[in-house]
Amino acid sequence: MPHPVLIVGAGPTGLTAAYELARQGVPVRLIEKSARPATTSRAIAVQARTLEMLAQRGLADTLVARGVQTRIAQFYGEGAPLFRLDFAHLESRFPYILFVSQVETEAVLRDACKAVGVETEWDTELVAIAREGHDAQARPMAVLRGPNGTLEELRPDWVIASGGAHSLIRRTLNLPFEGKSVGQGFVLGDQRVSGALAPEELHIFSSSDGFLGMFPLGGGRFRLIASDVAGSEQPDLQTLQQVFDARAHLPATLHDLKWSSRFAINSRMVGTLRVGRFLLGGDAAHIHSPAGGQGMNTGMQDMMNLGWKLARVIEGKAPESLLDSYEAERLPVIRDLLHGTEALTANMASTSPMRRMLIDHLSPYLGSRDLVQEKVAARMGQIAIGYEGGPLADGPHARGTIAPGARLPDPPLEVDRDGAWHPAHAQELVDPSGFVLLCAGDGPAPQSRFAKSLKLRPVPDHAEAFAQIFGHDGAAVLVRPDGYVALSAPLTDAARAVAAYAAAHFAS
Repeated sequence: MPHPVLIVGAGPTGLTAAYELARQGVPVRLIEKSARPATTSRAIAVQARTLEMLAQRGLADTLVARGVQTRIAQFYGEGAPLFRLDFAHLESRFPYILFVSQVETEAVLRDACKAVGVETEWDTELVAIAREGHDAQARPMAVLRGPNGTLEELRPDWVIASGGAHSLIRRTLNLPFEGKSVGQGFVLGDQRVSGALAPEELHIFSSSDGFLGMFPLGGGRFRLIASDVAGSEQPDLQTLQQVFDARAHLPATLHDLKWSSRFAINSRMVGTLRVGRFLLGGDAAHIHSPAGGQGMNTGMQDMMNLGWKLARVIEGKAPESLLDSYEAERLPVIRDLLHGTEALTANMASTSPMRRMLIDHLSPYLGSRDLVQEKVAARMGQIAIGYEGGPLADGPHARGTIAPGARLPDPPLEVDRDGAWHPAHAQELVDPSGFVLLCAGDGPAPQSRFAKSLKLRPVPDHAEAFAQIFGHDGAAVLVRPDGYVALSAPLTDAARAVAAYAAAHFAS
């Protein structure tokens, strides 16, 4: 079998999976039942954590250049300003939400896939899927229907389901898609707006008529999303203008409508992400409210968690049990995401007078607090996500250092390269194809066959941020390919700690 992994669905999740595996030398087939790339904007928010991970792969700058960097979210109640969320509170090199059409996100990922030898097979549909036997580890069997209607049978070693909410793989495996449907009907429209809206800010309106969000797309265009809009027909410009006027109470004119739609919100997830040699991610595994712009990012990060693990298993560098950590780490993130987006949608779209009163009176007070701003920005930007307490966070934790499972922060620092100190940021040192041992303190960097060792030192203005990672006395911090901490240990014990960690999790 020349392609041990079949990836079903070539949206952002499937493209990320294909790129993550192919750049590590794993041959894949990426199929998509659509005949050509989509032309509508669909998901538009790329969060800070996703951009950090794309930057480690050399892809962020290209995508950022195609979008709008939104650094302020303005919240309103009945048209009156309530508070401003400033994404400068994000402790990231990307202190903003990048609003960019999914068309562009997919184009960047497709180009990245082409660079590592992966072409999307368009107009190719999975029509049947099964296993060769009843054993959980039995190889998958798949039947594909190609562009000319010809059927092809294949037996990949692994199948990744990234084909969306109606996944045939999920249904064939009889995996419940547990959750609920949200009662309100929603509309969206992509159009130009002339008037009082700041063109690069996110505007969220909460009113007695329902929710209205205006998301900047650049060039004077905004994505409008609104709840509780009666009717069944595709919304026209007049309908969208009426919704805007009733909820925003701002002098602005909508024009040049490019795309509009009605949709209902489902909040659902599977209870497992792995069934033998079948792996699920993205919308095939979880769907939810678009509130907060989390969904596409979560699917892409699913695959950045899975990719390096599956590559090691296929290469014989880790046991298959390593893949159990994919589910153990990502399911809690997904569950928390569903709960958070459900609560945000319920609050912002509520027409309850009591809830409206609480929002209008409490949010200006709470929203102005720095701690609240930091927490909300970190949650929206997904930099608060971590895997502390997970199965791969069981290594040692040196006193005063960053906890295993945490995201590696990104302070400026200096790195020793061939005896000379060079400026860098911590996340630039992450190796998306391997582990890296970051070392700070007196003495040489301990060497390991499992990880590349780098010696670091703080820069004067950021010594405290450096110490939050390495402590005030220095330590060695082992960082995973996806930028999360595996362990921390004193320099004198680091080689032994890394060897023990590798033996525990990667001995095949």
